[in-house]
Amino acid sequence: MRALTMLNITSKYGKSLAVVAGLTLAVSCSRKPADDRSASGALDTAALRTSSSAVTPAVGPGVQVTRTDARSVTRSLDYALTPDFFTKFVAAADSISAIEGRDAATRAHLATNITDAGSTDSEAGLKWLESNDSVSKAISSAGISVRDYYVGSIAIGAASRFLDDPKAAPGTPTLTKNAEFLRSKKTELAHLQALRDHKPLVTSTP
Repeated sequence: MRALTMLNITSKYGKSLAVVAGLTLAVSCSRKPADDRSASGALDTAALRTSSSAVTPAVGPGVQVTRTDARSVTRSLDYALTPDFFTKFVAAADSISAIEGRDAATRAHLATNITDAGSTDSEAGLKWLESNDSVSKAISSAGISVRDYYVGSIAIGAASRFLDDPKAAPGTPTLTKNAEFLRSKKTELAHLQALRDHKPLVTSTP
């Protein structure tokens, strides 16, 4: 509450941050075994963490959410997912992963952990992603901006936590609708998580 007062934010922004706090707390407090968390078909909440101590959910490669990215996190709560955007997002994620696999400089850039950086610059995570030309071009070639990829990653990560019960999503109607939308995208979500974790996607055929 002290932080909210110091920022002198609007009531809407404050409500959004409260929702974000609820989301991140739920993820950070999740310490159940993976089998328990996914037994009902939901994604493993621990797998939705960012790459360090930060717990704002995000999916897909290249996205790190820092303490300075509150604006993007807040925007993600009202970011409506659509079939067109989701298709482009997956394509962008595939392109980033491909470049990371073949380009040492891009790989080194994406391997840098900035989630706990004490940067005084606003939107440090977004700017870090934008700063790499190869990554920016890969995202743009898929038909979306780097900012939309970044915000969309957080929006997808947040909504993914409520696949089994979209109505339980707190805060905004958009979050509930996004969770409902993603219920039919579990295969794609698993693929995105595999890309983020640098693991091969295992599929089975009858």
